[in-house]
Amino acid sequence: MKKNKLKKRNIIILIIILLVILVEIINPIKLYNKYLLSNLNYDEISVENILANGLKDEVLKIGYNKTLDNVFKSSDFKSKNFSMYSQIDYYDFNNFTLIINTLIDKGYNVEDINNILKSADADSLNTFLDKEYIENVSNYLKYDFSILKNIDRYFNYQKENNVDYELAVIYVNIGLDNNFYEQTNIVTDFSLNMLVNRYNKLNSDFIPDNLETVPSEYSVGSQKLNAEALQAFLQMSKDCKNATGYKLLVRSGYRDYQSQEKTYNSYLQAYGKTYAENYVAHPGYSEHQTGLAIDIKAESKDVFSSSKESKWVYLNAYKYGFILRYKEEYEKITGTKYESWHFRYVGNDIANYVYENNMPYEEYYIRFLNNK
Repeated sequence: MKKNKLKKRNIIILIIILLVILVEIINPIKLYNKYLLSNLNYDEISVENILANGLKDEVLKIGYNKTLDNVFKSSDFKSKNFSMYSQIDYYDFNNFTLIINTLIDKGYNVEDINNILKSADADSLNTFLDKEYIENVSNYLKYDFSILKNIDRYFNYQKENNVDYELAVIYVNIGLDNNFYEQTNIVTDFSLNMLVNRYNKLNSDFIPDNLETVPSEYSVGSQKLNAEALQAFLQMSKDCKNATGYKLLVRSGYRDYQSQEKTYNSYLQAYGKTYAENYVAHPGYSEHQTGLAIDIKAESKDVFSSSKESKWVYLNAYKYGFILRYKEEYEKITGTKYESWHFRYVGNDIANYVYENNMPYEEYYIRFLNNK
């Protein structure tokens, strides 16, 4: 009898032990927590590490966070940085967790880190990580058009020229901290919004798309323009005649590299280097090679700026997609003296914005079109 009771008790103890082991293995609470986190789309490894670090409740409050999903999968995860991790935007950099840990350790806050990451590529980020802490870095990097690799140039330009942070970023991105024709970019692809200036050069063999001959009644000599720019100009010329009694003429449209070279050299010989540099672009740096620029001649008189047509054009060109490219107040940016006759086709939307905000095309390009 005693043996039976003892045997029964041992069986019960064994069952209890097995149940404890089973519960530990299955752990319905843990399974439920895994379900909750997995249902938020966290990776399986992330789920395990979230639970191991006792951060389930905090993560559930936050919901799915791509940065958290990635840092919890990393061996570089640091629990002390958890609250900052959840506020940092995710970017697809190798060793992402190690990168943000390094930035946190250097003393950068969440705003700084987000601005650093959004303005970086892999090379510039690696270079930046080797730098000492930069105070107020977000003053330079908070703009959508900021570029991390330019951070030292921003700092130096702003300090030397006493401009605000935004203008320092814009002017450096344009290239104004270098001399004209230095540190130039090669532009290879044609587009209606392309930028060609003292820092952006076309190769000698560049030919724009869809060149068409300007009808003789709207042209001084034989001229060509991009087809879309030409149609816009013809409509503008017709409307100008309806308004003023005089039409507009194309005095100079497309010029290839070799023609621009001849033009520059002729001005150089006739007027000297200073005049040529102020009024004529070096070959490869002229908008005329894009087929989108027009030197306009008035039908009524030789001096364009004093004609009826010019007054109408200044007020209406943007409606047809054209901007007055070289205003007097833009000279330090464009490197070209005021040209009352030089208009550039950019399309209606851009022309309207540039006109309404009175900004040089360089600034518009940096703000909205520049491919970092």
